[in-house]
Amino acid sequence: RAAQAESARQHLPMPLTLAEVRWFLLENGVEADKIDAAWSKGRAALEDLAGTAGCSLRDEGVVRAAHVAALAKKEEEKRAATEASLTPLTEEERARFRLAFDHFDADGSGALDHAEFRKAMIDSGMMPLRSEVTGLFQEADVDGSGTVNFDEYCHFIQVYRAKQS
Repeated sequence: RAAQAESARQHLPMPLTLAEVRWFLLENGVEADKIDAAWSKGRAALEDLAGTAGCSLRDEGVVRAAHVAALAKKEEEKRAATEASLTPLTEEERARFRLAFDHFDADGSGALDHAEFRKAMIDSGMMPLRSEVTGLFQEADVDGSGTVNFDEYCHFIQVYRAKQS
């Protein structure tokens, strides 16, 4: 019974966080100071406040999905801004990148696998945490092939530099 109760408890939805509620109400035109005042009074006060803005907090899945969508949109806008800030590589830079890429492409396949990519990052002084390498590799592997080709490598280096500055 204890295992069943624990399993059922784990599948219950998590209550909305202050960040989720705050964002949702702000998006629906509620002023921040009103949200703060209602938060200190509890869930019923927040629901009443939402009602005055023509929305509801009752369906936590809807509130949470809207928040996740907004975060994704913000991330996409950030990515687009980074892309727009990139300047094309000069021929000299492409030649330098080609030498480095070919050096890191240990098996001569014309693409970097995960291990070669990790070595390239470390040898280039980027020093990502081991846990970050997979995410960075997936970011670099734009076409989802499981390897990073030369153009993807160049683009990744440009984006990585832009993020660091």
